[in-house]
Amino acid sequence: MHDEVTRLEVLRNLGVLDTVAEWPFDTLTALAAHMTGTPMSAVSLVDENRQWFKSRIGIEDVETERSVSFCTHAIETPEVFVVEDASRDPRFAECPLVVDGLQIKAYAGAPICVRGQNVGAFCVMDRRTHHFSEDDRAALSLLAGLTAWMFEHRSHYSRLLELAEKYVPDDELWTLAAS
Repeated sequence: MHDEVTRLEVLRNLGVLDTVAEWPFDTLTALAAHMTGTPMSAVSLVDENRQWFKSRIGIEDVETERSVSFCTHAIETPEVFVVEDASRDPRFAECPLVVDGLQIKAYAGAPICVRGQNVGAFCVMDRRTHHFSEDDRAALSLLAGLTAWMFEHRSHYSRLLELAEKYVPDDELWTLAAS
């Protein structure tokens, strides 16, 4: 059963929302776009009201409303969520992301599962209809898993730095970091 309260708690505890771009995530999104032959790719995190992009290729906006996001659907399933022609899908045919702005026609997104909760999606999009092969879907699942692992380790590393700054004098902290 989907537990939105727990999902949002896990998402917030990662400490990644509204942070700056980081090259490891940007590298993965570029790789996904290249592998699938799509012009857009993103690491999307879904909170109460929005989807926020930790990383994005081919997308100007940093976030969009959750109510119109494809990723909201992707986090509700354990498999890769695919829409090959959004203009013919009743869930998306009138969506602003389809008819305006990005003009998304095709979408594939694998849920990013952290601590048993789907906090977002690793996704690719196209402005044309697009068939996503089994290899595309498998690659997106692997990239979503790697992204989840990176979020977890990023979160642990940030907590260690906070503790070090709290308990280790500044002059010793820099000596530890250099060694």
